[in-house]
Amino acid sequence: MKFSLRVALFTLLAVYALGAAAQHSPPRRGKGEFILQPQYTDSLNVSGSNGSQGHIDGALGFGFGLAFNLNNNLSLGGDFFWNRADYQATIVGDVVTYTAKGELETSTIRFNATWHFSAGDFTPFVTAGIGSTYVNTNVPEGPPQNVCWWDPWYGYYCGSYVPTKTSTDLSYTGAFGLRWDVDRTIFLRGVWSRMWIDVGGELGTPFVDQYRVDVGFKF
Repeated sequence: MKFSLRVALFTLLAVYALGAAAQHSPPRRGKGEFILQPQYTDSLNVSGSNGSQGHIDGALGFGFGLAFNLNNNLSLGGDFFWNRADYQATIVGDVVTYTAKGELETSTIRFNATWHFSAGDFTPFVTAGIGSTYVNTNVPEGPPQNVCWWDPWYGYYCGSYVPTKTSTDLSYTGAFGLRWDVDRTIFLRGVWSRMWIDVGGELGTPFVDQYRVDVGFKF
């Protein structure tokens, strides 16, 4: 966690230093944007009933986004993120307690609104987003099943498939960052965000902190 905060702060300061010396670029108003978004998601601890608990490691992921600037301050858009992280869980049953390890896969698609506090090349901004997060625990949920499908290379193919525990939940995000419009086509952003996932049940609405360094292209 401390390392992640240091990386985020260093990135924001670097963007600030570069932006302070930047040449003035054309206004953002009326421009579309495509954004590459490498992202670090911090670790997360969760707990359930009877002492059950789990730990999800921090991990690097990747995303991309599209946005349109309605004016120099307000932009609307959406993004998609994918992440895979190791986890360890202690599961307490009525008779047996056991430990499980594996990889947790998540993907999030969401709609965002971003407000830039300045129309200039260098500006702080805030973002609010809402969307859907898909979680695959890779924990087997039943015995192997035989499935068949049409493969473009091999034709009709049958194989074994093990169903795993998955869920799709509402998620929402709040973010703060600094942006530097380098020139008329490229911009950089340093972003800290917090994402809540409405899992429900005993877990409720856990949240994770995320850190990004974005590279964007205006068109």
